[in-house]
Amino acid sequence: MDPDKKILSLNPALGIACLLAVQFIIFLEGRGLGTVPFSLQGATAAFCGGIILGGMLFSTWLPKRFGPVCAMCLTLISALLWTGSLLRHSPVFAYGACFWGGTVLPPLLKSFFSRSASPGLHLGIAFAIGDFFWLFLYIFPLSAGALQWVLLALQLIGGGLCARCLTEEKNREDIPGSVRKSDKLTNISIKYLTVIAFIFFVFNAFVDITFYRIHSPIFPIPAQVHLYIWLTYPVVGLLIDKYGADMRLLLVCIGGVILSPTLVVITEGTLIYWLIYAIDLASRGVAQLYFMLVFAQIGKHSPRRGLIAAIPNVALIAAFLCVYLFVEHFPGTAPVALWCLVLTTAFSYVSSRIQYALTLSGVIKDPSADQDAGVEKKNFLPPETQKPTRCRADSVATFALRYGISLREKDVLWLILEGSDTAAICERLHISENTLKTHIRQILRKTETRNRNALLVLFFNEEEKDAAVELEAF
Repeated sequence: MDPDKKILSLNPALGIACLLAVQFIIFLEGRGLGTVPFSLQGATAAFCGGIILGGMLFSTWLPKRFGPVCAMCLTLISALLWTGSLLRHSPVFAYGACFWGGTVLPPLLKSFFSRSASPGLHLGIAFAIGDFFWLFLYIFPLSAGALQWVLLALQLIGGGLCARCLTEEKNREDIPGSVRKSDKLTNISIKYLTVIAFIFFVFNAFVDITFYRIHSPIFPIPAQVHLYIWLTYPVVGLLIDKYGADMRLLLVCIGGVILSPTLVVITEGTLIYWLIYAIDLASRGVAQLYFMLVFAQIGKHSPRRGLIAAIPNVALIAAFLCVYLFVEHFPGTAPVALWCLVLTTAFSYVSSRIQYALTLSGVIKDPSADQDAGVEKKNFLPPETQKPTRCRADSVATFALRYGISLREKDVLWLILEGSDTAAICERLHISENTLKTHIRQILRKTETRNRNALLVLFFNEEEKDAAVELEAF
């Protein structure tokens, strides 16, 4: 583990913590305490737009030349808008500050994941620092003006650290990462996981808003609920670094959220009620941490890695905004219960696709480990999968022999594994499209799979099992 990498990851981690603290403060004050003078809907929508714009902006040629200057300019714009919100008491200035402040999150995430030797632990610490403000504001409540000064200071610190990180990257000679040949598979896995993340956060938002509806001066949410939650993030991040991105962790979080509405009905008004709320909060935070680590691993060779890593955060904010608007327009228990039932049914489908998406993306098993070993250390893989893996040619040969695939069909399979499309395969093998379709139908029939994606999942699983057998023999 490179000690320099640990030091270099400190600046982006602190910057991420500051921006997460801004987001957490707005969420807490906008829902529970109501101190901020602007609406939660406008601020969250502005955050989403700013993160997307920042991810697109800093993934172009711009950061190589003017990245630090752009980060400082965007941060100063956000600070000036926060100042305008303080002086003129206008929510429009606050929305603009949230928008321009969110633009520096993607470059911070990209810098963080490219430098951190233990991304799970370090990102967990950043989450813990940001989430600690929940407890801080309960113990030391601030006025609306003081709270906006805090947001201004956090935005300046986060933006300044982003500019510093971009300056260091500009002065360093980094090894450029190569884009995966199976980029189409990466896009498919991102789509699946984005839908899974959005559904998860929508369901969590229904439960979360229900708790905050009950929050009142007579029956307040005790500060003890937030006292130990922030400690879970570094612990979970360390476990992910050590054992890999096991999907069972996400299933535990899904179970914690699904179980909450049932137990709430039974325990309302008791201490156990708030314990269930703590479980719900922890499940959401751990799931967000898990998704950000997985998305960062999926997009590790993409120039838009920062934007890809920020997708879970955007999904969380967008999900909460949608649910908030839904509850405002359709109040009552019946609509919420109906949508929770629909989302629970949806989970029964998407939960079976989690393993599928993680396998396609290479998070659980990286099929190009032999090509990428010299580019970046695989922090998200279990220790046993970091050992030498089988040669791809041996895997294809074993797979072809096992399922009776002919030599020509094996050539087609090899190009499919490389991510080639129909036109590219026809050009490489000098065959027509109809001939190619015939070969693919034969391969799918012999392997009893429905489509190319299912074929790839089967191949990767078989390759992983064969590699495990060889490692045991070794």
